[in-house]
Amino acid sequence: MLAAAAAWDGLAAQLHAAAASYESVISNLTAGWRGPSSSIMAAAAAPYAAWMSATAAQAEQTASQARAAVVAYEAAFLATVPPPVIAANRAQLMALIATNFLGQNTPAIMATEAQYAEMWAQDAAAMYGYAGASAAAAQVTPFAPPPRSTNPAGPRDRPPPSRRPPAARSRRTRNRLSRN
Repeated sequence: MLAAAAAWDGLAAQLHAAAASYESVISNLTAGWRGPSSSIMAAAAAPYAAWMSATAAQAEQTASQARAAVVAYEAAFLATVPPPVIAANRAQLMALIATNFLGQNTPAIMATEAQYAEMWAQDAAAMYGYAGASAAAAQVTPFAPPPRSTNPAGPRDRPPPSRRPPAARSRRTRNRLSRN
């Protein structure tokens, strides 16, 4: 998870850099290029730059959540009873039961079972805490797709189509191709 967090941080840094570069290019272009086309280009490109910045911030948030998942795991790991300690408790219980011929081990059996119950409660509390913390860290907002920066219908001020019949246009195209 730490590697994932580092990867998300790297992506966020690259997106921030790309957004800044994109905004700089747009600014430089509009400073030297005036007119309606410049305004249309800037209006089309600005949402994409904003999307890159927003996505970079979201990638940073995702990295933070990955680190929170690591912290939750490490806290749960440290709070649980190590498996060898539990195994030793269970082995001791089996030995006490096996040698409890006249009930002489009953107090020790009860104490061993009480220790196990405490271990179980400790582990359960750690896992419930982990479940809550990891569930919160797993709440990732879906990433938005980039906005369209082109008009799917094409340019608005498209020149009228040629008035020549299709056969004439195809002869002209064939003539141009045969010259090359």
